[in-house]
Parts: sequence; structure tokens; C-alpha cells
Amino acid sequence: MNGAHAAGRPERPGASGHPVVSVIVPAYNAAEFLHDAIERLLLQTIAVSAAGSVEIIVVDDGSTDATAQIGTRAASAHASVSYFRQEQNGGVARARARAVAESRGEFLWFVDCDDDWALTALEKLVATARSTGADVIVCGAEYVYPGQRRPLAAPPQNGPISGAEAFGMLLDGDLTGHLWNKLFRRELTREIEFTPARVHSDLAMVAQLFAAADRVAVIRDVLYSYVVRGGSIIRSGSRRAESLLLVEQAVTTAAITLDTRIIGSNSYGYFRLRYVLLSGLKDALSGPYDADERDEIVAELRSRLTWRLVLLAARRRDWKRLALAGSAKVSVPLHRRVLRLAVEHGAA
Repeated sequence: MNGAHAAGRPERPGASGHPVVSVIVPAYNAAEFLHDAIERLLLQTIAVSAAGSVEIIVVDDGSTDATAQIGTRAASAHASVSYFRQEQNGGVARARARAVAESRGEFLWFVDCDDDWALTALEKLVATARSTGADVIVCGAEYVYPGQRRPLAAPPQNGPISGAEAFGMLLDGDLTGHLWNKLFRRELTREIEFTPARVHSDLAMVAQLFAAADRVAVIRDVLYSYVVRGGSIIRSGSRRAESLLLVEQAVTTAAITLDTRIIGSNSYGYFRLRYVLLSGLKDALSGPYDADERDEIVAELRSRLTWRLVLLAARRRDWKRLALAGSAKVSVPLHRRVLRLAVEHGAA
């Protein structure tokens, strides 16, 4: 399949029918973390009560380190682990798409192998899915920085909600666009595209999956720890303009499938302000663009930044983004100064 090869999919002794959960593990030059990640996934407590209930699918996205050897050994040693290799690096979205295509579980859980998670994570997520009948389960999570931990804003817990309501909360910022703190019913992935964005591909997927879901449930338990490292793509100076455009298109398409009126809503405007315009301006002013490219991108984004969008931040008491959006609307030099201050204080 596309020149990729697999390290076998042995029959899983003790498994009756399909696994309950397929854990999706994309890996690119992940030799430092992959072995430990697999071992910790094998210790998930859900497996204690249901033999063969979890399969772990590792897709090596064209790594050049020892990831292949580690993945191959794990697949040979454990019937619940499968390893596949993409010959060329195509980005995390394509690796996830390959893993989902190979999966057999009722539910999907997407993890990054350099992160951490509770050993009871799948037990609690699946139990909630069973008790609520939800297609998506959202749990609490945290960012882990050197020397400190910062919890994500606690997700609202008002009983199961519709997928359309969850999509609206995503636009408003009340639910995050991360994949890793969510369990998804696998059949939802038949209705989405794996947007090949280098950044924010999680957001594109979550938006589409919420739009496809009938019911979404939330639990407050902090079950996932996202470890922020120096080389993380969310902190690196990579070129993001194309990816941001792809993400905007994916979210817009998902909104239209739900209700065309969403496009004119304040919630959609607030999403565009945060993830398209302000993220795009930050990328243009700090990314590796030449002067002409930078000027073209900045001019295009500022032309889309209306005072109505600026005022949306004020209405939501989002003072950080109000300062960033207002300064961008007034002048680029002023916006540069405000952006620099925000970065220095960890607010951007």
C-alpha cells in the first residue's frame, strides 16, 4: 500500500471479534520514546478485564533513526501491537490516516508517543462511552512544561450533548481541538478527510468528528499529559500558512454540513480570529518567509481582520486577543510590539 510495509498482524489469541479500542500511535524519529510508550499502553487497565480488548497500531512516518527496529520488535513480541512503515515522511495526518485504515477497534484513541497518560485512561473513557452511548468522549488533560504543569481549561460537564453543540463549543474555545484527550467511535472516521496540515491537523479532525457525532460526553478526570518539548511543532518556527488555510477549509466545510448559518455566527468569527487570522499573523511575522512573502501574507490577513472580529474578543473578555487583534488592525509595527510582549509573558 503506497510502498509501505508492515511487520505482520499475527492472530490475537484470546480476542473475540474486534478489539474494543485501537490506539493510534504515529511515530517519526521517535526511537527515544516509542518503546516506553508501547509498554505503558500495554499496561492499560482495560486490558485486565477483557483479553484482546486493545490493539496498538504504530505507523512509522519515514523515520531515519531506530524507530523501525523498535516498532518491529514490539510487533513481534506482542500480539496486540502492529507496526507499519511509510517509506517517505508525509506528516502526522497521513500517518494517522494509514493507522485508522489498518484499525479494527470499535473506538479510536490517538496518542503521541512522547506524552504520558493515566493507566486507567481507556478503562474510564470506554466506561463512559458505554454508559452514555456517546460517539465521542472528552476527558480532562494537562500541559507538562519543564518544572511545571498547566491544566487545560476544565471541559464543561452538563451531561451528554449533541455533536452540533460540541462543534459550537469548539468554535467558542470551550472544548479544545486536541485529539489526544478524546475517544472516538471509529465509524465516524468514514465521514471525514484527514486534512494534510503540518500544524493544527488535530483541530481539523476534531471539528469534522464533532460534526459527524450524534452525542458527545465529557468527564473531568485528567487522563492525558501533553509534554511540551523544545522541538515541538507548536513551538517551532515552521512555515504554517498553507496548513492554516487547510484547517480553515476543513472547519468551514464541517460547519456548512451542520448548518450554513454557522458561517455568519459570532462563534465562527471568534474561531477565525484565533486560529486563522492571529495565528496566521504570528506565523508570517516569525516564520521563515522572505520579505515579499511576509508582506503579502500580512496584507491579506489584515484585509480579512474586521473591527467586528476585533470586538468579538472584547465581548468575550479575551483581553490578550483583543490587544493582538486591535494592534494588528491599527498597524503592523504596533502589532509586532504587542506580539513580542505576549510571547515574552507566555501569552502567545
